[in-house]
Amino acid sequence: MNVLVTGGAGFLGAYLSNALQAAGHVVYTYDIASPPEELLHISPFLESNLRRGAIGDIDRLLAVCRSDKIDAIVHAAARVGLEPSLDDPGGFYQTNVMGLVNVCEVARQLGLGKVVFVSSNTACHAGVGTVQKETDPAFSITRANPSAHYGTSKMIGEAIGLSYADFHDLEFVALRVAAVYGFGMRIPLYIKPMVENSVAGRPTRFETGGRMKRDLTHVLDVSRAIALALDCPKIARGTSRVLNIAAGRLVSPAEIAEIVRRFVPGADIEIGNELTAIEEENLKSRVPLDVTLAREVLGWSPAWSIEEGIEEYAQRFRDYLKAI
Repeated sequence: MNVLVTGGAGFLGAYLSNALQAAGHVVYTYDIASPPEELLHISPFLESNLRRGAIGDIDRLLAVCRSDKIDAIVHAAARVGLEPSLDDPGGFYQTNVMGLVNVCEVARQLGLGKVVFVSSNTACHAGVGTVQKETDPAFSITRANPSAHYGTSKMIGEAIGLSYADFHDLEFVALRVAAVYGFGMRIPLYIKPMVENSVAGRPTRFETGGRMKRDLTHVLDVSRAIALALDCPKIARGTSRVLNIAAGRLVSPAEIAEIVRRFVPGADIEIGNELTAIEEENLKSRVPLDVTLAREVLGWSPAWSIEEGIEEYAQRFRDYLKAI
């Protein structure tokens, strides 16, 4: 298939382009920005396949899909993060919600085969047990999404996609991806400075954050899941079109520091255990994600442990430093 990856010049897009090419697809990326140098180290052809355009520009998106004879879209373009969403809620909804509307509308008008939406575990309002399932509440009538406008925008995007699926026969799959990490990551999640500073021989200091747990998921696991979702048979009506993609294990920055010290001798990392008020509140809803449905529907399960992922990240960064 000819596949367009929106937000394709970003971190996930680089790995995803490789995974989709390996699966036999012709990959085009759609983005407003050029890929940074370290992502070209991951995927050298990323820039040559770039089609410039804003996700809010439906006319440009439509023209690109027509000219490149696109068969399916992976929608990864988004603004991300709890705190940034508090600074610009309107901008988040314009990009994340209307961007998804534009993708689905282009797919509807052109009769494209499939849309895979890179959603987030934050679309789920809160887990109700020891693990977060896709069937847990995505909305509350008494309090807002704990991840603010970012989580809300992802929840709305899923609802829009499901409406296009049921009423316009669009083959739509949403993957609730949790905390993606690996070489080339843009959002630090504490991992990036810990690994890269340690490999480069620099100290790393955090006054707070040591207890903030996340279900960290290696970027190679995520890109493999998206490739499987793109190629999976049509999902029957009544079967979940929303799937969790995660490692299924909560890890704290304090634990990450210990893992980095194991694989980078001499790593100088200090991190305090205090949390900000927002982090304290957010931590209350953190549980591991249940990936049973992804295993059943896609045949996917996580391959990378956090220990293996950190070791791989450190080695990739060493290789990158040697190459530049």
